[in-house]
Amino acid sequence: MQEKVSAQKNCFFISPIGTANSDVRRRSDQILKHIIKPACQECGYAAIRADEIDNSGMISTQILERILNDGIVIADLTDQNPNVFYELAVRHAVRKPFIQIIAEGQSIPFDVQGIRTIELDHQDLDSAASARESIAKAIHAIDEGQPVDTPMTYTLNLQDLRSSGNAEERGMAEILEIVQGIQRQVQRPAADRESPDFPVLRAAIEEWVREGILTVDNLAPWQRRFRLKRNHMWMRDLIEGMPNASHAHQSSTGYSSERHPNI
Repeated sequence: MQEKVSAQKNCFFISPIGTANSDVRRRSDQILKHIIKPACQECGYAAIRADEIDNSGMISTQILERILNDGIVIADLTDQNPNVFYELAVRHAVRKPFIQIIAEGQSIPFDVQGIRTIELDHQDLDSAASARESIAKAIHAIDEGQPVDTPMTYTLNLQDLRSSGNAEERGMAEILEIVQGIQRQVQRPAADRESPDFPVLRAAIEEWVREGILTVDNLAPWQRRFRLKRNHMWMRDLIEGMPNASHAHQSSTGYSSERHPNI
């Protein structure tokens, strides 16, 4: 019995909690009880929320320790609670595994739009079951070593490339910055999306692919970050026509959006 307890891994659930008997508390309690804990238990994890920590000491310090040290963090982005985003940002900074969820129909804030986020309606049994299954699959993928992908990842990678002594790597940093510029452009309001600059940038990307400067590994992480369906499909077709295109369908982590691109 003792061996089973010691082998159990920990998951910290970051969520809006609200006051006792509030709608926010009831929603968080139901998600924790019927979705988060069962999915974690299936994968050998014990899930806990901040108000369930019963150790003596400063609660804020204990929360931070859980965010930094637990094997997995699950963050509920519903209603864009500032405490949730602060705690999630800490987890992003240390580049450790996390899973994002949000109430079905709510928009994902710009800074984390490119990260896979599981949508759910906790009052719909089918949606709750689907979310529970998706969370369990995400945990299994994390346990199998799937890399953690956050906005911090791209920033740090670009910094490494910019400071590289290799001229080709510095050139790759410039290319990635252009790709990021394309991403920002397609996320602008509709009036700005048809800028005449975008076809020029797209032609440049296609030329770099023909010349072998860009590879599947360079482009695959960006495909799912396009919000317009036509741009997503363009990137998909471009990747599928490249050598080693089988890599394009491998999901990379930590967790990128489960939503379909906006049409």
